[in-house]
Amino acid sequence: MTLTMSFTTFTSSNLIVIIQLFIITYVARYYYKYFTRQSPLPGPFPLPLVGNLFQIGLNPAKYAIDHHHEFGKMFEIWVGNNRFIFLSHHSLTEKIYISNINNKFFKRIQVPYLEKIGLQHGLIFNNDYQIWKRNRKFVVYSLMSPRFLRQFTWLTQSYFNENESFWDKKEYHIDLAKWIKHFTTDITLRTITRRPSYCLNTFLFGENHTDPINSEEIKKSVKFSHAVQTFFKGVIFEFFVPNVLKHYFPGFYDMNKNFIKNTDWLNETISDIIKKRRMEIENDDEVGSDLIDVLLTLNTPRDLNGYNENEKPMSDQEVRATIMEVSIAGVDTTANTFCFLVWQLSHHPKVVARFREEMKEILGYDTTRQITYEDLEKFKYLDAIIKESQRTISLVPFSSRTSTGNDVIGGKCWGSNTIFFIHHEQIHNSLDCWKNPDQFIPERFLKGSGHEIVKNSFIPFGGGIRICPGRNMALVELKTLLILLYRKYDIELVDKVSKKPKTIFVGTNSCTDLKVIVRPRNYNNV
Repeated sequence: MTLTMSFTTFTSSNLIVIIQLFIITYVARYYYKYFTRQSPLPGPFPLPLVGNLFQIGLNPAKYAIDHHHEFGKMFEIWVGNNRFIFLSHHSLTEKIYISNINNKFFKRIQVPYLEKIGLQHGLIFNNDYQIWKRNRKFVVYSLMSPRFLRQFTWLTQSYFNENESFWDKKEYHIDLAKWIKHFTTDITLRTITRRPSYCLNTFLFGENHTDPINSEEIKKSVKFSHAVQTFFKGVIFEFFVPNVLKHYFPGFYDMNKNFIKNTDWLNETISDIIKKRRMEIENDDEVGSDLIDVLLTLNTPRDLNGYNENEKPMSDQEVRATIMEVSIAGVDTTANTFCFLVWQLSHHPKVVARFREEMKEILGYDTTRQITYEDLEKFKYLDAIIKESQRTISLVPFSSRTSTGNDVIGGKCWGSNTIFFIHHEQIHNSLDCWKNPDQFIPERFLKGSGHEIVKNSFIPFGGGIRICPGRNMALVELKTLLILLYRKYDIELVDKVSKKPKTIFVGTNSCTDLKVIVRPRNYNNV
């Protein structure tokens, strides 16, 4: 009885003391680490457990822009116990964006949840140099070959032409932000996985549109489009919200659970596609040059590039991670870049006029003329328009790199495993690199214009050895769509007042609304 009373007394009187001691110890250790950190930089003062979450929220890029003049070219933020260094000047990126294997900043930041679902075996989150190098080699072979790009140019036109009949009337009101994400879902899934997608049909005919033959595939297509957008939100949530909130706090816990469920569904969907395609290939179906076939037949007897017995085929895990990354990136990034381009062109009619003059010179006056990949290579002014839009509205506000050894950046010493954020958005709008950076001037990217492009001042696809391998595919799709759209139609924004397009930060700047009026042009003036 005495023992029971003593135990009861202990639990009731000392438990609070133990908890208090634990909290005091944790806080003391947290701030000891903070005040003794290597190479202190300016930045918001962090709180234990949550770091700077309450100051920066889930949009560190906006916080960096808003406080650039306060903190300067180089500052730090904290997420929980982790410290991140923001680099907001082109001169600070030289060592990070060098293009050789001795780069000490090859690694990307680690996101434990994404590793749990195997994405470290693909490209974006893969930090094993040898495996990454092999995967990249075959992604580049598949997505950057002239044969693929010619086929992709034709396919983009084919998908666009199928929907054009809805625009060939006096005027057509459409939310281009929604339309383009359905478009890129369809064409990306068809191109990467060989599977048909029906998002555009649902967009055009309504959510209740059904096809008794393809009803399940239609539902999957639409769900995939929505899941991609949710995936990006989930990555930011998983990365910037401390584990203690995600695992134990109501609201945060439920959000975390939903994001995990969404990513698991994407993973399973891609796995099913790979499984079906592997069976088709094993049953002697014709092997194509699209990405899924290249990866599945790599170093097998059906490899179109030759069978190498000394190298292993890619595992399903590696194929799944690569296909998932390329599919997700192909759907979302191109769609948002397209929206920003249309928004900029709608505010700059003189740029549109010059673009149409270039169309006349290259394509003539026939608005039904098929566009070839070789035609796209001739569009220098269109190329400048795309670059200037990428500069003024950064799709990816920042990218991450992790050091693998000691080095000096910005005159300060940094140890191994230091995490850096390269702030593209600030660099793209820096007065040190650009004259009148707030103005939309495509001519600055034309040869002979007198505008010098400072090294590492224009990095929309990243830089160094990890530059985006799908950039040529994205540019082909963007150029083809813009030519098809502007040679036959006038585009008018419904909202002519807003100074910026409506966006939300989800790792990328995602366009949430772009309502426009599409009107057929007078062909005599094309």
